[in-house]
Parts: sequence; structure tokens; C-alpha cells
Amino acid sequence: MKITTFRVLVAILVLIGCAALADDTGTVSLVGKNDDTTDTKTFGLMLVVADHTWREFEPENRNHYFVTKKGVWGEVAPNLIILRNQDSSKRVGEVTQLNTKNAKKGDKGPGKADETGITFHWEVQ
Repeated sequence: MKITTFRVLVAILVLIGCAALADDTGTVSLVGKNDDTTDTKTFGLMLVVADHTWREFEPENRNHYFVTKKGVWGEVAPNLIILRNQDSSKRVGEVTQLNTKNAKKGDKGPGKADETGITFHWEVQ
């Protein structure tokens, strides 16, 4: 069986998410794919509800989606998450149609990486 980079990324995010949820720290893990289906690159996004921080992971440390790899996030409207850099001085993206308080595996929605202009769709892992 061939292990793809995508499967490894999903496994890492699931393990991180399960460990966090097990002790009620409230981590939501997403896997994103470009809306342009000719682009097969994926990324992982982990939102920590307790401290409103986020981290982005791409195979081989690429910067295809996000140049900024971690920062803070805020819910500026119901189901609208804005991703910012660490000192909150720059907006780097958004995740819409996500409710971090009751997100569950299989939830899906759209998003955008501001630094690259890529629109994507995500799924909770």
C-alpha cells in the first residue's frame, strides 16, 4: 500500500485533534484543498479553541497556501473565522461556515488564504 503525503498529514492532524479533544482543550483540525481541482496540493489547519491560536501544515514545508504558518484567530461573526499573524497585525486568511464550539468530523466549508489568493474548501478531520 502506498502511503501518500495527504494520508500522513491527515493522520497527524487526527492524532493531534484526538489528543486535544480527549482532555477538553478544544482543538479543531481541518484539511484543505484548492477549489481549483487541477491543483492537488493539500494543507492542514489546526485551531486551538482555548487560546485562539492556529497552525498551518503543508507537506515538505511548502508555502503554497499560507506563507504565515501560525498565529491567532478570532470569530468576527457567526461561522466566520479570521486568521491573523502572531501579533495580530496582519490578516492572512479566513475559514467560513465553521462553528468551533460544535464542529464535528465531516463538517465542510469554504475558505481563503489571503497571502496567496487561493480559495479552498476544508473538512473537519
